[in-house]
Amino acid sequence: MREINQKQKIAILSILRDAREPVGSDAIAKDLHQFGYDLSSRTIRLYLQEMEEEGLVTPARRGRDGGRTITLQGSEEIRDALVKDRVGYTASKVDMLACQCTFDPTTRQGVIALNITLIDTALLLSAIHELTQVFTAGLGMGDYVYIARAGERVGNFYIPPGKVGIGTICSVTLNGILLRARIPIISCFGGVLEIQDKTPIRFTDIIYYNGTSLDPLEIFIKGGLTQVRSAARLGNGRIGAGFREIPTVAVKKTLQVLQQLKTIGIGGIALVGKPNHALLGFPVEDGRTALIVNGGLNPTAALEEAGIPTSNYALCTLFEFSQMIHYKELTNIVLEKDY
Repeated sequence: MREINQKQKIAILSILRDAREPVGSDAIAKDLHQFGYDLSSRTIRLYLQEMEEEGLVTPARRGRDGGRTITLQGSEEIRDALVKDRVGYTASKVDMLACQCTFDPTTRQGVIALNITLIDTALLLSAIHELTQVFTAGLGMGDYVYIARAGERVGNFYIPPGKVGIGTICSVTLNGILLRARIPIISCFGGVLEIQDKTPIRFTDIIYYNGTSLDPLEIFIKGGLTQVRSAARLGNGRIGAGFREIPTVAVKKTLQVLQQLKTIGIGGIALVGKPNHALLGFPVEDGRTALIVNGGLNPTAALEEAGIPTSNYALCTLFEFSQMIHYKELTNIVLEKDY
């Protein structure tokens, strides 16, 4: 058997990570064409056996080709891949997840993009207190969250032993909703947005999506650059936010969609700019209008600030919105289910 190279390995793992169910070699062979690889199903089966021995994938069921799912170690392998191969990956993943979102605001049904944050199970009740403050202040992407037990698979993400997963709505969900409404949207950069008296005033740090291999807000949280707890409690602080652009001709329709989302508890717009004008000092081209969107990880950024260790996975997976719960129900549900 020819030896699998690093790029082929990462491509196969990426397909498994983005799938919502176990994937067999035939399906992987078909999907590999988007990465520029033409491998036979037999070769891929041999590669999967090799990656299974390394602990990167696990069989979904017994049989010749019952399909594989990615393990947590496999997800980490993708994250640790050569940086030069992943620069700009965040921008492409934003577009990919947006195209896969199927959420319909009218029916409140469909798939959304989800971030996942891991914390120690013993710290969950303390975490809920912090989360509630941020959600109440309207600094997340809406009012909904998901709590996953150890051993549970959320989309294609596995919750490891001793941990609990906190799922928050990723701001890319907005991209998907607007796309389904035939409104193209460009994600430009993620940044740290300074707030005074509950009003955004400037970006203090930014990272462009097309120039990074990691989600900007993950970096800002671990770098200690956010002040979400202060922003939630006092109206002054620094939160994660994304800078987007839409066609100016679509502003009226966009505002209608945003109002509909706010009504059903999926808000998260910090600012809407004037058509064809700069927003907080960042210019836009003629014919475009800027939006600033709250970071979906803001609620869990507050956990890190409160001394609760977190592992954050932005742009993590796709998830059915109907399984999300309102943040006001968190404490009762956690106590009832004995997490």
